[in-house]
Amino acid sequence: MAKKHRVSMLEDEAREYAESIIDTVREPLITLDKDLRVVSVSRSFYEVFKVKPAETVGHLIYDLGNKQWDIPKLRELLETILPQKATFDNYEVEHDFAGIGRRIMLLNARQIKRASGKERIILLAIEDITGRREIENGLEKTWKELVKTKISEEAAREYAESMINTIREPLIALDQDLRIVTASRSFYKFFKVKPEETIDQLIYDLGNKQWDIPKLRELLETILPQKTSFDDYEVEHDFAGIGRRIMLLNARQIERVLGKERIILLAIDDITDRREVENGLKKAHEDLEALTIELKRTARAKSEFLANMSHELRTPLNSINGFSEILYDEIFGPLNEKQKNYVNNVLTSGNHLRLLINQILDMAKVESGKMNLALSRLPMKNLLNEISCLLADTVDKKKLNMQLEIAADLPDIEADELKVKEIVYNLLSNAVKFTPEGGKIGMRAKKTGSDIEVTVWDTGVGIAVENMDKIFEGFFRVDTPFSRVTEGTGLGLPLSRKLVELHGGKLSVESMGLNKGTSVKFTLPVVSRGGSVR
Repeated sequence: MAKKHRVSMLEDEAREYAESIIDTVREPLITLDKDLRVVSVSRSFYEVFKVKPAETVGHLIYDLGNKQWDIPKLRELLETILPQKATFDNYEVEHDFAGIGRRIMLLNARQIKRASGKERIILLAIEDITGRREIENGLEKTWKELVKTKISEEAAREYAESMINTIREPLIALDQDLRIVTASRSFYKFFKVKPEETIDQLIYDLGNKQWDIPKLRELLETILPQKTSFDDYEVEHDFAGIGRRIMLLNARQIERVLGKERIILLAIDDITDRREVENGLKKAHEDLEALTIELKRTARAKSEFLANMSHELRTPLNSINGFSEILYDEIFGPLNEKQKNYVNNVLTSGNHLRLLINQILDMAKVESGKMNLALSRLPMKNLLNEISCLLADTVDKKKLNMQLEIAADLPDIEADELKVKEIVYNLLSNAVKFTPEGGKIGMRAKKTGSDIEVTVWDTGVGIAVENMDKIFEGFFRVDTPFSRVTEGTGLGLPLSRKLVELHGGKLSVESMGLNKGTSVKFTLPVVSRGGSVR
């Protein structure tokens, strides 16, 4: 159980690490689980799409923004394309959002599968290209109207520059000789160059010929002469001033009306951070999965060892308990008071040890998936009354008030009789054990839908808030004056939950804090839908 808690802690750490990575990129980015519910969202997503975390995380992506994200093309990407491909880049979606208007987006999706292949995380990066498209269309219109309107080349260039400077991504315009006509402020800022070193220069000569990149030459000299536009052409290059960058180039070739000259508009989308996020998330999930597999392997080995050890211990322990009972019953002759006390101590310790061994063996079987249920028709009403009678003497000795509220029409269920008795006995005996003399304990049972619901409650010592996450760890015992004077293994509650889950039910614990009592509720299906718990 401690291993499982460690896995949970590691998953939380991995999630925090992933979220910190996601928040480093400026483009909207979200991660989805296998059911397409939002796991994590970047700050930029909230800013761009005007939504709040409470309305986003944990929700189905199609339900976001009052179902504004229920977009047919998005469904096609997530439900049809991605199951066939692990990645898909630059999937264009155009949609009219109530709060921010019509947007043109490029979606880049990565499906990160766990090593076990049973779960997946989808990383979805959203690039808003609305502004870029407006500029491309505006520039094209400007150049084509140049001849018609008779405006000067200088005026057209000034207008083009003002449009180009409205978007944040680096963007440049080239003439037909591949010399730079104009560049956006973001181009100068990002690539750390000056206007006088840029305008009218051959693009390959920029930055002391750092832009003489073979793949860039291929785009401008081979691809674009054959096509008027080309999107998301990936180029990776090591720049002296800013280091290695991964870029997506989006090119548009705008021809003049007379067809004798052309202008090339080149938008540069730096995706270095996004790739680092994708690779970081993938590695984090792979590392976590590898660690989880190793911990599960260790847990299985531990369970097998405990099961074997328990089997080996039970035989001699049964002999010790058997001989102790014979001696205590004075079958071979009378004992003096001191001898009888010693034998009683041996018998009490032996019974406690047998309980511990049996619980360890049961827990080992459940955790290794080797426990099978012997299902039969079980009269639940009779069973609950029977277990409460077993504890009647202890209840009377502690002067407790036990209240039973078992519905008269409680149906029979399909379950393993011994396991259900163990569950009820564990919970009810805990209520007796941790309730001070003169307190109250009780049990309620009723049918809810296709399940029966049983609640065991008490007015006892309760559970501190900081211990609520620990009570299902094996061998953990709440430190109270009662736990110091009462016997217990710390396995009763976690084992009970495992047995409930094995039947297809659920078990939960509620406590308002120390000295405020505890309530344990579990459900069991009327018709068993249980299976192995792993």
